[in-house]
Order: sequence, then C-alpha cells, then structure tokens
Amino acid sequence: MTYMWRSLGVYKATAAEIHASQEVITQAVGNGIVPPTIRIVVYDPPAVTIGYHQNLESSVNIDALKRKGYEVMRRATGGGAVLMKGPDGPEDAPGWEIYVPETFPNLPYDLKENYKYLSRPVVEVYRTLGVNAKFRGKNDIEVNGKKIAGVGQFRSSGGILHTGTFLFDFDVKEMLEVIKHPIEKISDKMIKSFEERVTTVKKETGKKPTIEEVMEVFKQAVEKSFGVKVYDGELTQEEKEAIKKLLKKYRSQSWLYEVRPSIEYTKSIIKKTPGGLIEVRAKITENVIENILITGDFFVYPHTIIYDIEGSLRWVPLPVSDLEDKILKLLKEKEARIIGMNIEQFAKLLAEMINSLGM
Repeated sequence: MTYMWRSLGVYKATAAEIHASQEVITQAVGNGIVPPTIRIVVYDPPAVTIGYHQNLESSVNIDALKRKGYEVMRRATGGGAVLMKGPDGPEDAPGWEIYVPETFPNLPYDLKENYKYLSRPVVEVYRTLGVNAKFRGKNDIEVNGKKIAGVGQFRSSGGILHTGTFLFDFDVKEMLEVIKHPIEKISDKMIKSFEERVTTVKKETGKKPTIEEVMEVFKQAVEKSFGVKVYDGELTQEEKEAIKKLLKKYRSQSWLYEVRPSIEYTKSIIKKTPGGLIEVRAKITENVIENILITGDFFVYPHTIIYDIEGSLRWVPLPVSDLEDKILKLLKEKEARIIGMNIEQFAKLLAEMINSLGM
C-alpha cells in the first residue's frame, strides 16, 4: 500500500494565520480527517517567533521589532526565538512543515530518533541543493559542524507537526538586534562568533534557490524518504473554517504574553542543560513559594506538564522534601517526554534548581 500525502505548496501569510493553520492541520491529520501533509510557509510581514515555554520580554527586543515593523508570535513548539527573515526578506528563511499522525508506520517512539526520522526529507533537500547536511545532536541539522536548521514539534489530537526553517541566507547582525541584544552592545566579535557557528545555502553553494524550486525538491524528498506519493492539494473547507475561528487566539495579547507571563520574583536560577536552557523564577516570602515560573527553550511533551509542576509548588515551603520524586510522579502520570534528557534527569535537575532558591 502506497501512502498518499498532501502538499499545500507555499503559503505566504501573517504569523497568526500561519500558526492558527498549524494547529488546525495538526489536529486534522491526527484525527485522520486529512492525509499526512507538507507545506512551506513565508512570514509576511517578517516575524520573530518565540518558543512555547519562553517569556516574551526575556526573549526578544520588543522595541526593535516595533521599529522594524516585524511581527512577533509565540509558537506551539518549544525551542528558542527565531528570526524568519534574511537580508532580502522572509523568503530567505521560509519555514518547512511535515504533518503526520502519531501512528505513522515506522515512526520511532524515542524522541531523538523520532526527530531524526522525520527530518530525513529536509536533510535530503539540502543535499539536493548541494549542501552536505546531517542531523546531529538533539534537534539540529548541521553542515560540517555548523547549524543550518533547528527542528521542533507540536503534538495535538494524535497529530505531529514536525517543523523548522530552510536557511537560504541570513543576517546575523539583524538577528542579534531583535533577539534580546541591544544594537549598541553587539560587537564584531559577537557577530563573527555567530557566523562561525551558523551556515546557509548561499554560504555553502554561492547561490540561493527559489522557493518554488525548493517546494518541488521537498515533495520529491518526502516521496524518497518515506516511500509515499505526494499530490498537490488544498485545505478542506472544514480546515479553513476552523482556522478562521482560531485566528482570535493567535492574534490575542494573552497568547503572546500570558502563556509564560512575567512575574514579580525575588529569586531566579538559570542553567544550560542537554535539553536546552531552563530558567526558574520565583517569588519567595519567608521561604514559602508564592509564585513560580519555569521557562526556557527546552522541548517537553505534553507542553502543559510545566503548568502542573508550577501549580504543585505554589504556597509550598522550601526546601521541598522529596521534590525530585514528586516531579517525577507528575511526569510519569502524564507520560511526559523531554528531548535531550530522560524524565529522571529532568526531575532531578528541576528539583535541585527549585530547592536552591531557598538557600
């Protein structure tokens, strides 16, 4: 049996339209209403997206974004802030999307292997374009040790959105300005450091492909990687109507600011881990946690498990006895998974960070 996949081609739209449609398509694929789907997206106007668990004010330079006329959008996926634009506009850094049901044949359960498996077509696209790309680490596609794409996932209703960016060309100085680095503090050394760790198709091959060319290569790469047949399709009427209803959510200030809000805090701790950056902020009065916020560029599924952990800690005195066991129990109850570390490591690390705030 040959699986039929749907291609939605290139979708040029606002950040809210792109992200509302991502949620709808993920659920439609997961519920078996539509087949596995691929798409390339272009943010118009240009945008910076932040990861689901990130605090907006800590992640981007809001004044710089407003000055440049860029949109900012919270993603449903984890990870860090990303500038969806290059020197010549948003078509220099379009997003790619692969939608599959969790029951898709041969799909690994292990998160790292799952990411690697679903990234095969993207690696194939880069190689077809003359770039020797490989999947490395927990969620990166690299070329000779330099990053050319980060990968993330959103899961809902049995569907998976596997997504990232095609980096055709990139402006490092621009990225540093809008992603929480005031322009006056950006040094030539900092720019050079980023340029040495990131590469692009143009840097590797001396030219940029057209987005239409890449869309065709993308379809062929999916067929080759998964042994499926891709046809040109479009959104169903039901999907279009659901997207219209969901636009209010993604255009709202509450989605942008309140999912991971700024809180008044007295103590904080931040650590770089194999799973990404984790920051804990807490308001502590007489050694009692009044409020706590766990943010960062990590990937955890289900993403709402962080709310459960935070909720269990409010109005609890420090140090919390058996905190590691309590966090681990919550993670197991929700069948949580974290990319880059196992749940035991995550529970131990988080418990140590939180209890250290009471010292």
